[in-house]
Amino acid sequence: MTDRARLLRWFGPALLVAALALGWILPTPDVLRLATPDPRAAGEMTAALDALPDGANVLVGFDPDLGTYAEVRPTVRALLADLLDRDAQLAFVSLTAEGRALAVSEWARLEREGVDPSVVRDLGFVAGAEAALVDLAAGLSNRYDGIMVVGGNDLGPRSWVEQVLPRASGVALLAVTPAILLPEVRPYLATGQVDAALITPGEGAAYRGGLELEGSALLESREPSVLAILIGMLAAVAMLGQALGARAVATLRGTRARDAE
Repeated sequence: MTDRARLLRWFGPALLVAALALGWILPTPDVLRLATPDPRAAGEMTAALDALPDGANVLVGFDPDLGTYAEVRPTVRALLADLLDRDAQLAFVSLTAEGRALAVSEWARLEREGVDPSVVRDLGFVAGAEAALVDLAAGLSNRYDGIMVVGGNDLGPRSWVEQVLPRASGVALLAVTPAILLPEVRPYLATGQVDAALITPGEGAAYRGGLELEGSALLESREPSVLAILIGMLAAVAMLGQALGARAVATLRGTRARDAE
């Protein structure tokens, strides 16, 4: 190992942490603004929430996955805070193991922040994934005014549209999903089967920026730092490029050595 490689091995992680910390502290330039300039998705979500009756009963289908939850977490927490500010009654249910674990975490957070336990119920974990949705849909329209789906890779709005909506007419379906589900959710928005959805980080940021809940303990303490995210992405690309480059050089040297024999 060369001196340069040894120094990089020892000080590289520290430099990356320092760069991320600096990106977190520094103000984000306007060119890196997270919120989308198109406010339609945020406006549709607000309109869908306005259409719910006062004190609405909302079923929260909480099934994000660990890999993408960080992307949607600020928006999920903002939407929950918005619903509670509208005096909604929330009932959490999960149909995946990862979703259940994350739901327990959010449930505990709401308790710590002093949310009245009588307005937030835990329906627990229901095994069976899409098959369980069929049983869950029975009588749903008589008990709930809306459904908020927090989706992930394993279970998202598509499953609720296909398995629940035909059995629970008249219930508004709202969704928050990571950007990877964009091609899956957009057609349901176009047909009106999903009333409103916040899919990309930009849509979520636009929605959060329009809320009048400043100071609420239920919101994230601060907006995600786009500069820190960019630094992390560039570092990941650089490390991937270095690994691929080292492999290519090793392969080339091996080829030359064989040719020289």
